Amino acid sequence: MLTVEIICFGNELLIGKTVNTNANWLGKRITTLGGNISRITTIADSLDDMEKAVREALSRKPDMIITTGGLGPTFDDVALEAVSLATNNKLELNQQALELIKQRILFVKKQRDIDLHLSEERKRMAMLPKEGVPLQNKEGSAPGVLLQIEDTMIFSLPGVPREMKSIFDFEMIKYFTSENNLHLFDRSLIINHIPESELAASISPVREKFPLVYIKTHPRSYTSDEIRVIEVEIHLTTFCTSEEEQILDEVVEELVKIIKGMRGVKGKKPKITIGIE
Repeated sequence: MLTVEIICFGNELLIGKTVNTNANWLGKRITTLGGNISRITTIADSLDDMEKAVREALSRKPDMIITTGGLGPTFDDVALEAVSLATNNKLELNQQALELIKQRILFVKKQRDIDLHLSEERKRMAMLPKEGVPLQNKEGSAPGVLLQIEDTMIFSLPGVPREMKSIFDFEMIKYFTSENNLHLFDRSLIINHIPESELAASISPVREKFPLVYIKTHPRSYTSDEIRVIEVEIHLTTFCTSEEEQILDEVVEELVKIIKGMRGVKGKKPKITIGIE
């Protein structure tokens, strides 16, 4: 059983401006996965306090430390600097992280047709501890980071809940499943002609019916020959034994049934493409 400490960075959490839903979600998720949460700490956006919190957590030698918040482009986003100081791991420009940020910028520009560029502030998000490994953020620009210090894994995650959850479920979950013979399984559906807002509302009952399957919609609309193409990916993930993998097939069947009954934009019949990742 993995022992886990969670450190949440953010003044807004301490003054009651923002409810700490990240700690709640992580606590439930990790417990379900068989992990043991030994401590949850909330720390102000003070570099000294943040560094001290990480050092103290390391001294207790948990299997895993998870920090949330402080990975953005603003002046007070200093989570990685705190981790760097606490672990004597100098910050440096990580080319893999920089490439992930560039890919995200291109994706957002194409999807939303807005002008984005690699500013110095965004480039700053690629400054990682020297031995850190970037983790892909499918929901935002700031990569997560994994840093191994002796027997402790330090995961630094964004404070935005949807980004934190995405990195956990796509990048971190394997470290829990390997402990109890569980595996991560994926399915994807590409849907054309139905906007994400309509699709997300229609598939809510499936989420409720299959709470152990993470169902996430990703808008992928684009313009081709000046024609707007409506496209959404539905990504399914779950952790289970190989014998239980068929639950994803059941979810796909339910989703297809619902989507086939919907009407697309301009009366077009929805197009569904199913894949296994």
